[in-house]
Amino acid sequence: MKFKAIRQYLEDGKRVSRFVDQVIDDLDPGDVVIKTQYAAVNYKDARGVMGIGKVIGRFPCIPGIEMAGVVTESASPAFKVGDVVTVQGGRDFGMRRDGAYSEYVRVPAAWVGRVPVGTDPFDVVAMGLAAYTSAVAVDEILRRVKTTDGPILVTGGTGGSSSFAIDMLAGLGYEVVASTGKKSEEEYLKAIGAARVIGRDEIAGGDKPLEEQRWAGAVDAVGGAPLDAVLRSAKKHAVICAFGNAASETLITSIYPFILRSVSLVGINGNHPVPERGEIWARMAKGGDLHPQHLHQIAYPIKFENLLEHCAKVMQAGIRGRAVVTF
Repeated sequence: MKFKAIRQYLEDGKRVSRFVDQVIDDLDPGDVVIKTQYAAVNYKDARGVMGIGKVIGRFPCIPGIEMAGVVTESASPAFKVGDVVTVQGGRDFGMRRDGAYSEYVRVPAAWVGRVPVGTDPFDVVAMGLAAYTSAVAVDEILRRVKTTDGPILVTGGTGGSSSFAIDMLAGLGYEVVASTGKKSEEEYLKAIGAARVIGRDEIAGGDKPLEEQRWAGAVDAVGGAPLDAVLRSAKKHAVICAFGNAASETLITSIYPFILRSVSLVGINGNHPVPERGEIWARMAKGGDLHPQHLHQIAYPIKFENLLEHCAKVMQAGIRGRAVVTF
């Protein structure tokens, strides 16, 4: 049986992704074979597909770090044919082992999480790593910043993770300010919970080591200069959660926010497989305090055959929200 996948190759020093025909034995070994229904597109995935950076660490390799589907073969007693399951993040999936952008996936059973009965697998992938990473950051703010302390800034507002952060924080009663380079998306950002929308150059209002105290907390998805601006304009005891590098992988900033205002910069790593996500993943389910209220405004479907084109748009900052690939 042949099926379609996207594989990336290293050709004359260049990383090239293309659709190819595969059979199961072309895939890396594993205990569980899954027929893919949905896969997510993260910023990391788009970089990988487009050959930007070193996301893919082995060639050839199928990119994509999140998927959901139905088990068709299992050598593990933990799963049986017909189970609806998901594989999301962690270890080497979609980076050093064949990943999600394939009509069939084969992985070790330890990487597989069960989709609860009655839960739409589309929704599980739509939230996925993006919403989970934001939920980890939001939980950090929830434990350390009161809703009365002041506004919470979310940078890179139209991105998938940032959109979920806006939604969750607003749902918890915080005043959320979204920062974006796309002022044309103000209506969308307010629809998912932002009280105000500002441009990236409005975060700090200047370039002094310490600027006016504005933010009681922040979720930063871009890094670089915007994160520097957040730190320099943070309030005393503010909590700044950082997990992105869309603007830059390097941060140059002042020491003064830390030693004069006791600002906390908290690194957020959400790259945990579903079986290891614990309480926060459970709180993202319907009825939980971290469940996105605007999930279907943030997430939208695209066809598998349009994935290469979509990844190119992601790298040009031409999208908003979170795409879910349908197979």
